[in-house]
Amino acid sequence: MKRGRSVLIALIISALIVPVLLAEGGNIYRERREQVRKELKGGVALLFSGEPVRSMMGHYFRVDKNFYYLTGLKEPEAILTITEEGDILFIKKGDENKRKELSRVSGISRVLLVEKMNDFLSSLIAEKGMIYFPLPRLSIFSLSSPKLAFVNRMRKQLPEFEVGNLSPILIRMRMVKSKEELALMRRAIEITARGLIEAIRSAEPGMYEYQLQAVVEYVFHFLGAERTSFPSIVGSGPNSVIIHYEKNRRQIKPGELVVIDVGAEFKEYAGDLTRTIPIAGRFTKRQKEIYEIVLEAQRRGIAAARPGATLRDVDRAARSYIKEKGYGKYFIHGTSHFLGLDVHDPALPNVKLAPGMVITVEPGIYIPEENLGVRIEDDILITEKGAVVLSSFLPKRPEEIERLMVEKGVGNMLKLGAGSGG
Repeated sequence: MKRGRSVLIALIISALIVPVLLAEGGNIYRERREQVRKELKGGVALLFSGEPVRSMMGHYFRVDKNFYYLTGLKEPEAILTITEEGDILFIKKGDENKRKELSRVSGISRVLLVEKMNDFLSSLIAEKGMIYFPLPRLSIFSLSSPKLAFVNRMRKQLPEFEVGNLSPILIRMRMVKSKEELALMRRAIEITARGLIEAIRSAEPGMYEYQLQAVVEYVFHFLGAERTSFPSIVGSGPNSVIIHYEKNRRQIKPGELVVIDVGAEFKEYAGDLTRTIPIAGRFTKRQKEIYEIVLEAQRRGIAAARPGATLRDVDRAARSYIKEKGYGKYFIHGTSHFLGLDVHDPALPNVKLAPGMVITVEPGIYIPEENLGVRIEDDILITEKGAVVLSSFLPKRPEEIERLMVEKGVGNMLKLGAGSGG
């Protein structure tokens, strides 16, 4: 019991003593918009703040990450315009005090009600002739319904205007993180790691996958995460070989491995880490054999993550070792992706890694005929000297995992039992 109390005390201290990391002030958002402005070539950039998201709990507002990147705001039904002459934020409603606060955070001096937008934009677009949107593809059909409705409305009024793609500009900017962004990412990654540590400490045969998920997400919220950066993956036994398994309803049997792939989102920035654990507390000889192959593949992938390399180089370094060991056909996904405001942050094709970029390195081996899956994932910062593992304090060597599983975690304190299943 004393050990359990010390675990809870450690979590409380972590939540209290870590300094509050505030979103970047208006100056940095102005600087970002200024970079965009230089690329517009006389056009108008238009960004919508986001749309309602439907979930099991109903509808809620989720901010568009590009809009947030350029404003620092989470204001529903807002529209940002960037022109050569300056920036304007249109909002649906708000008194003078609210407009002042939005202006303070974003650094945008002109905050107007959206009812004034149509006439203003019509004359502006008629003059400029080009609207830039962030497009997933070079097609207006990639726009969501409110944006497409806006484009169609403008087309009726101004049939000659053109639609440009803002995405390459924003992707190039977002790939390299500022020191302020890295501080937020380090916190997201730390919270993610602490959730994993408590899940590993709490793991016992007979638990359900959703109980380990509950431990992880309890710690996330306790330490200040707003949400998960993606649906938590807790795959045991036959589910450990399913890459994007999300049901998390199975009871975990003695002797099985459990793949726990989770991420906390802190102030809109994502963490993404994976550990594979033996539910009984010790790896079998076969499990350890596969685990150590994946671990060495990851080590080689991390070593390859340096300035001038590409994600393909990182993948090749990890994949060639797994193939050399005879398990090439069991490595069925890419080794890395970019990380930032999105868990799969956008990147330009075949881009060379540079200082300030953050990627994952996550090789895996999945053997369906043995119900045996292993994935190990860490978050990596590219520096001038090479890779820095931002999640280095999260144990991953087999003996470290086994030692951690002897300890008691938050789940044990809550007396999580086998449950009723489902």
